[in-house]
Amino acid sequence: MVVPENAVPAEPVARKQLLFDGSRKPLFWLLLRNLGLMIITLGIYRFWAKTRVRQFFWRHTNFLDEPLEYLGTGAELFVGFLIAIVVLVPLGAVYSLLQFFFIGQPFWVSMAVDAVYYTVILFLVQIAIHRMRRYRLTRTSWRGVRFGLDGSSLRYALISFGYGLLTMVTLWLAYPWLRVATLKYFFNNARFGSSTLSLEASGRWLFKRWIVAAIPFALGIVAFSGLNWDTFTALGEIEEKSAQGQDVGDDALMLIQQIQYWPLAIFVLSIAIQIWYGVAEFRHIVGGVRLDNVSLKSEMPAPFVYRVYIVFWISIFLFFGLVAAVFGVSFDWDQNDAFGAGGSGHIALTVLFLLFFFSFGLLRTLFIDVALLKRACETMTVDNPQDLDRVIQSSANLPSHGEGLADALDVGGF
Repeated sequence: MVVPENAVPAEPVARKQLLFDGSRKPLFWLLLRNLGLMIITLGIYRFWAKTRVRQFFWRHTNFLDEPLEYLGTGAELFVGFLIAIVVLVPLGAVYSLLQFFFIGQPFWVSMAVDAVYYTVILFLVQIAIHRMRRYRLTRTSWRGVRFGLDGSSLRYALISFGYGLLTMVTLWLAYPWLRVATLKYFFNNARFGSSTLSLEASGRWLFKRWIVAAIPFALGIVAFSGLNWDTFTALGEIEEKSAQGQDVGDDALMLIQQIQYWPLAIFVLSIAIQIWYGVAEFRHIVGGVRLDNVSLKSEMPAPFVYRVYIVFWISIFLFFGLVAAVFGVSFDWDQNDAFGAGGSGHIALTVLFLLFFFSFGLLRTLFIDVALLKRACETMTVDNPQDLDRVIQSSANLPSHGEGLADALDVGGF
């Protein structure tokens, strides 16, 4: 075959380095079937439901034309949950026993017991997050090579808890350093086969973006607390009287009605800005991930994320508003009947609540998670992907059971 001298060579067909090709229809039927089985089994099927959903998302996520593979099982998650219950049930029993012993004691004693209990729970949540990530990584493979996570769950919890306290003291201004510290510990201990990942990220760089969202958030906290300080103090005194057996129901209701809620509107602005910050943080963290010479870059657009959330929430309000209208539920406050529709109104409201409770997660997965995952894959590029060919399987031991505390404390998504 003779090629003309002036012929222009064909450009190579570009391939997507990362692609999510799952469609909503099969996912919808999978989620609907999972929901039905969870209702029938009183929630026990949730562990197998999570496994089915993860298998769907993993196998439809393709990296360099090769899909990810999820190797976990529902039985592993169930066993991990039972192990976690052995830890949490005695803890809850001790907390309830202490509350019983301190009945009639000063208000600050009850507050101290609550503070200690919830501090322990928050610490366990951090342990659960690290163990959850370890399990998911060790049950994920690509080209037959598993991911993994080393490091100590206790060490991760101490880092997260310490930076968490600093974040609270600074009214969330230190949040970027919390994120960088915890994510660095995660990525620097993560591995793909025999190769270790690393993260290059800057809390200072993130802070310059975070401050835009943190200022209205901090102002909202200060305004809400300052305007209602006397009311909260009086409620504390009411709680102390209640612990002594006095009837304070009417006084407590009157004080609650006096609370000034309008400063909370400032949080709406903060949440809207946090979406923009979340995209900026995502792009910064992705751009800092390294695996030997392999690096990533994300061009995730913030306007797309806003559009997804706005369309989703407008659709949710319209849908459930329509359902409420069909049932004839009135939300006008009335002293004798809070919902103004008698017994039928309460039944309709209960049906509406159950519909929202069971369908919200399904709808969020279909219309938020899928949309964001697709766009994240489409806007991500990989440098030096050929270096991945040299990665070999690791001989590190795998955890024998599932996410445990994460399931018991309901930490993490699917």
